[in-house]
Amino acid sequence: MKSIKKYGWSILLFLVLIFGTYYFVLKDYSINDLVVSIQNCHPFYVILAFASLFGYCFFACIYFRRMLKYFGKKINWYQAFGYHFTEVYFSAITPSSIGGQPIQMIEMNRDGVPYQMSTVLILLNTLIYKIALLTVAVLGFLFCFPMLWGQSPLFVWLVALGFITTVLLILFFLMLVYSKKLIPKCAKILFALGRKMKLKKIDEWESKLMDALVGYQSCAKLTKEHPRILIEAYLILLCQRVCLLAISYFIYLSFGLRELNLLQMLAFQSCITLASDFMPFPGGVVVSEGLLLQINQFIYGESLATPAMVLFRTVSFYFIVIFSGVFYLFFHFIKRKKAINLPKEGESK
Repeated sequence: MKSIKKYGWSILLFLVLIFGTYYFVLKDYSINDLVVSIQNCHPFYVILAFASLFGYCFFACIYFRRMLKYFGKKINWYQAFGYHFTEVYFSAITPSSIGGQPIQMIEMNRDGVPYQMSTVLILLNTLIYKIALLTVAVLGFLFCFPMLWGQSPLFVWLVALGFITTVLLILFFLMLVYSKKLIPKCAKILFALGRKMKLKKIDEWESKLMDALVGYQSCAKLTKEHPRILIEAYLILLCQRVCLLAISYFIYLSFGLRELNLLQMLAFQSCITLASDFMPFPGGVVVSEGLLLQINQFIYGESLATPAMVLFRTVSFYFIVIFSGVFYLFFHFIKRKKAINLPKEGESK
């Protein structure tokens, strides 16, 4: 009950965001026209869009299962989906998407995955997932540059800023994962401030953190010494990223349109993702919706831009967030004990 109350405001904010988004999109559009347009969509391609969404989730689970196996931990599919849906759900309902990974780490720790190990996995996930996005975006720039450059100045500037920010974040995460001095130095600065503030148990916290850093650095060292781990992770997360971006292409086909090919649609979606990741909103939703509406008017034309926007966002974001929330309730509160098959920290097998 306390956990539900704790996240109640975040859930309320998320619901307000949903209704606000749909109101912004639909305020000048006929609901009847929207219903008719969506009803005329080819169901086969809508099913493929949902299949692509499942592929996105499936590859995320493969990543956790494979990476934890390299670190000597074995998890089942139920746990892997639980970790993924936990991250999706809490990233959606917390400001700036900052709540997903910490809660994900807590759930992993309950299954016996040490925090220093899950930290490396999640940092690598963030790092390589962004590299995968840049891979798709660069291919899009190479083959679809005139089309992308011909969009509005706002779109071009946001994409450029998103690209630069993403590159800087990749460099930052590389240092976090592989620098032996960065995290200890940051920790010492924080603990020095804590001592000046005369916080209790500061020495105990520092000792525990330094011990944890030993395990963290050993996990990071393993990935550095065995490049195949990083190569495998990159291929898995590239497939995951393509699955998510490809949803837009299947929605496009469902309206009976064929002028754009898969690469062009992936290029548009990767650019929108770069632009929306740059903005400090929950999941970049507000910017993403505005850019999607603008780009959809170019791709679909005025008559189909809004129906395409609604259908795409419903499949690719709102559906998966609601599904993740339901799955999390089962995973965390109801069926949790059946998932645990690893000893927790400090326990023996």
